[in-house]
Amino acid sequence: MEINTDPKKIEEILSRGTEDVIDKKHLKQELLSGRCLNIKFGVDPTGPKIHLGRATALLKLRDFQQLGHRIILIIGNFTAQIGDASDKDSLRKPLSEKEIKENMENYLPQIGKILDLKKVDVYYNEQWLAVLKLHTLLSLTMNFTAQQMIQRRNFKERWEAGKPIGLHEMFYPILQGYDSVAVNADLELGGFDQLFNLKTGRDVQKFFGMKPQNLMTLKMLDGPDGRKMSTSWGNVINILDEPNKMFSKLMEVKDELIYDYFVCCTRVSMKDVKKIKKELDSKKINPKEIKKNLAKAIVTEFHSLDLAEIAEKEYEKVFEKKDLPTQIAAITIKEKEINILELLIKLGLSNSKGEARRLVEQGGIKFILDGKIEIKSDWQEMVKIKKGTVIQSGKKNFRKIG
Repeated sequence: MEINTDPKKIEEILSRGTEDVIDKKHLKQELLSGRCLNIKFGVDPTGPKIHLGRATALLKLRDFQQLGHRIILIIGNFTAQIGDASDKDSLRKPLSEKEIKENMENYLPQIGKILDLKKVDVYYNEQWLAVLKLHTLLSLTMNFTAQQMIQRRNFKERWEAGKPIGLHEMFYPILQGYDSVAVNADLELGGFDQLFNLKTGRDVQKFFGMKPQNLMTLKMLDGPDGRKMSTSWGNVINILDEPNKMFSKLMEVKDELIYDYFVCCTRVSMKDVKKIKKELDSKKINPKEIKKNLAKAIVTEFHSLDLAEIAEKEYEKVFEKKDLPTQIAAITIKEKEINILELLIKLGLSNSKGEARRLVEQGGIKFILDGKIEIKSDWQEMVKIKKGTVIQSGKKNFRKIG
C-alpha cells in the first residue's frame, strides 16, 4: 500500500488528542518521507472489555493505518501476569494464566470494530519474554537504577505513603521496552500515564544498538462523572455496550468533557469540533443538544448510524418524555407475595439487601402498572406479584414481571 504523506493529515494525527510527541520534529520528517513505519501499541488483557479510554489509542492507530503504515498490536499475555503499575496507587493482584486467557477470548473482535485486522500484525509477548535468558535480562537491568524506578510518580507516592512496591513491578517497564526491540518499533503509542514505560523502551532499544523509537502519548479520557475512566468505579463506557445503553451513558458526560470526547472518541473534523467548542463557550446553545450529537457520533462509530438514530429516539422517549422503554427485560417470579428487597435482588435491580434498602428509602423504586405509578418507601413491604408490572430503579433501570 502506498504511504499517504499529506501534510495536513499528518499534522492532525500529531496534534489531535495527543499530550506529547517525542521527537515530534523527527517523527514528522519520518511520516513525510513516505517510509512505512512500524507503529506499536501494547495492551494487557486485564479485563474482558475495552472501554472508550482504551479505544482512543485504537482510533489513533487507525489514523496511521489509513496512511498506510504497519500497525503492530502486542497482546501482553506475559506482562499481564506482572501488571502495569503506571496508574496504580497500590500493589495490584497478579492475574492467573486462566484469567488472562478468559480476558483475551473476545479482545481481537472488539479491536476489529476499529482497526482492519487484516492489516494488523498481532503478537503475544509471551513468545519472546517467556524465553528471555536471565543473563540478558540482568544485563538490561544494569542500565537502570532503583532510584530511577522509585522516582516515577506513582511509586514515589506509594513509597512516601508506606505502601508496598513489588520488586516484580520494577521489571514491567523493561519488559515492555523489550517488546519494542522484538518488533523493531519506530513509534509507540500509549496513554500519558505510560510515559515512563515508553521512555524506558527507548533506552532498551539503545542497549541493543537500535534507533530509539518515537513516542506519542495520548490524553487520558475521564469517565462521564469526571473521574478517571475505571472499571472498578463503574464509570466506563464499553465499546460493546448496546446502542441504547451507550447513548444514555454518553448523555451523562459532564459538560466540561464534551470537547475532549469529540476530540478523542470521534473523527468529526477538527474544524467542526472547534466550532462546537465556541458554541459551548458562548453558552448560546444548550449543551444537551451538543451532547446528543456527540452520543450519536460515538454510537455510529461502534455500531451504525441507523442504530444511533434509534438510540436517540429511545433516549428522548424514556428520559425526556418519561415514557417506558420500548424493550424491558421480563423476569418470572414464582412467589405470589414477596418482600420488596428480595424482589429487587431477584429482578437484578440490586446486588444486596443493603443496597436495595437504600434504594427504597431514597425513593428510587417505582412500580408501574396500567399507567399508574407508585413510589415505594417501605423496605419491609410485602409486594403482591402482578404480571406486567414494571419496576423502575433510578432513572434508567427497568424490569418487568413476566
